[in-house]
Amino acid sequence: MLLRSADCSSLTTRVAAWALVSTSAGLSAPAALASPTSDGIEQLMSGQRFERRVSLSTLGLLGPSVNIPAGSVQEFYFPSESTDAARSLLVNAPANQPAPAFAVNGTAVAGQAVARGTSGQTINTRLPLNTTQGNTRLAMQAGPAPADACAAAKSTQGAVALTPDSHLSYYAASGAPAPTLAWRTAVASMPDRPFMLVAAPPIAPEVFDTAWRVGVSMARLGRTVAVHTLPKVGDFVDTRRLSIPAQLASIPAFSVLRDATAHHYIGHPAEVGALLLLDAPDVLADILIVDPQLQRQINSALDALLAQITDDAARDMLLRWREQRMPIARAIDAVPLLTPMAFGARPAWMVAAAGAASVAALDTDTRWVPLSGVADGAARTPASMADHPLVHSPAGDDAGRFTVRAPQNWSATFALNAPLTGNHTPSRVEIDFELPKDFAQQKPVGVLHWNGILLAATQLTASSGHETLSARIPVYALSATNLLQVSVKQNTPAGDCAQAVTIPSTALRLKVEFDAAPAFEPSRHSTFADLIPQLGQSEKNATELAVPRGYLTQAESGIAAAINLAAATNMSPDAAKLVLVDAQTPYKPARPFVALDIPIDGAKRALSMQDNQIQFRGTAMKDLNWPQTQGVTAMQVVQSGNQAGLLWYPLDGKAAPEPTGLLVNRGQYALLGTDSQVAWIDQSGSVVLAADASTTGPLYEWRSLFSWGVPVTLALLGMLIFLLISAAIATRRAKHKTQHQEGSA
Repeated sequence: MLLRSADCSSLTTRVAAWALVSTSAGLSAPAALASPTSDGIEQLMSGQRFERRVSLSTLGLLGPSVNIPAGSVQEFYFPSESTDAARSLLVNAPANQPAPAFAVNGTAVAGQAVARGTSGQTINTRLPLNTTQGNTRLAMQAGPAPADACAAAKSTQGAVALTPDSHLSYYAASGAPAPTLAWRTAVASMPDRPFMLVAAPPIAPEVFDTAWRVGVSMARLGRTVAVHTLPKVGDFVDTRRLSIPAQLASIPAFSVLRDATAHHYIGHPAEVGALLLLDAPDVLADILIVDPQLQRQINSALDALLAQITDDAARDMLLRWREQRMPIARAIDAVPLLTPMAFGARPAWMVAAAGAASVAALDTDTRWVPLSGVADGAARTPASMADHPLVHSPAGDDAGRFTVRAPQNWSATFALNAPLTGNHTPSRVEIDFELPKDFAQQKPVGVLHWNGILLAATQLTASSGHETLSARIPVYALSATNLLQVSVKQNTPAGDCAQAVTIPSTALRLKVEFDAAPAFEPSRHSTFADLIPQLGQSEKNATELAVPRGYLTQAESGIAAAINLAAATNMSPDAAKLVLVDAQTPYKPARPFVALDIPIDGAKRALSMQDNQIQFRGTAMKDLNWPQTQGVTAMQVVQSGNQAGLLWYPLDGKAAPEPTGLLVNRGQYALLGTDSQVAWIDQSGSVVLAADASTTGPLYEWRSLFSWGVPVTLALLGMLIFLLISAAIATRRAKHKTQHQEGSA
């Protein structure tokens, strides 16, 4: 049974208080009771710090490089907690380009000179940060910052580029996250691949149900989780990176873990307890899916470790650590839906295994997150960069309002955090501009791009001070991470460049609508693009996620597969129903569905592999041009009864699906490979490789759609020309016949 909301709040406060006690009081044993073993435990815990990284690619800025045009400055906005102990920025800039200039939080910093080298070479530059600063903004431009607007206008430096693996690096504070920290804020400051921990398998169905939902909700926030199961006796773990003090060698569990091997066999539950105390890589967790089974397993492991320690001082220290740094091991009558807590030396979040109810407890409102801003002209001068970010979010709860400060042409990119409950498929976007006074004379043009696809462009008259630009969002423009770019293009204001330029502000208000899926009739011609809106429906149990019941035993790979495919197919983490299918039992769907490697009543698999060749309907695809045949899986549109859905299955043994973009395309079959590779196949067997269609992330959905639309359009055009010619010939013949008849008369 779950606690009432008041009880949840009280328990949340108590758990956070345990962590604060840990931080303030420490874990050291009294000096009079100190021993070599207790000294080893104290040494072990005093040096634990965990680095977290948030990269540009994780934020949504995809592609081989981020190009900053000549004569402009671009700022990137990294989320981070204000309590970060030590942070720095590591930027990667391609070689063979002008030396970039950097500013961090408005202050110019010296970067490493970009040496000439081979193409593809990158230069790594580590930039210092103010440790008291909250969110971090990195500004980058070509060459040194000009002293004034005149110098900016005369600058001839070429464009520079930044690679998307540039990242913010920081050390997370020990103990529990702040009790007041919002879930979305916590996720934004998590590393690129947060760890999710569940009990050692077989896990309970409600644990699997909660894990895939939480994983999809995090993927929608730009974080793809790495799933861990708690190790148990008989498992293998990697002990090569463990640092175990020599004083602990007398404890059997620590002694056997000193073998430093890639596949250490766990022979005793005390070794699991030692791994927890060591904060070993195999037991790291940023999110824990908590049920009684996980709590029992952790308690049993710590009890077994405690039984191997005979030193009183060391036992007392372990008991204090267990009380303060491992609150999940405490007896909790009812686990709250969502609780910040300490898990060893790491801050973590405890999520109750309650299925859709757990997701409903997360933040569900719509938010826009600023990712970057680009400005031309005088915004490049140090004076104009120091006082303000290009894109500023006013204080308050109005998450859709922003201010852009730039003198001439500018653009701002935002990530959409859609609601976790209710409709989450964006269908219409609206931008309200509040332009500076007298800007109409410069004929500004507002432009909207959604995932790189042009939605709207119009001149902003701003006769009343406000202008609204809106557009429908087509299905082919959707992606797993939805990015909105707002741009204003205008004439350069006339005047003396030496004159001080007042930097105007443009107020923006971003709005988005989420529509229910349109009417849909399943047929053998249904495509990915037809099903994507259906799978995002908000009504409870409107769709089904069907997985083998064996995934409860293979929890690590099974949960990861469910998360990756549910995210790629637009499934709602709140509304979909989990269906566990027994082996060799044909699945009979009752709703639109996504099925993972199970037999479906009335559906056949069209793709297979034989003799290391991918086959389509039993015939080898010789012109596929697929980069490899290892790790390949397939997705296809299938129909069972009166329901249509998507079926995923591996072609290469136990291959698993990797994270990929939203599978929007007019095709009916897809090959999924490593490194998010996708190949689309239509009914005739024609293939479009996503890598060939576009190298800029979500654009490939539109490019591949367009690539099949062109032949159809040409065919229709040819048919029209043929009909026109036929009509002209028929008219001429009729006219000639009429003239002949008149002549005969």
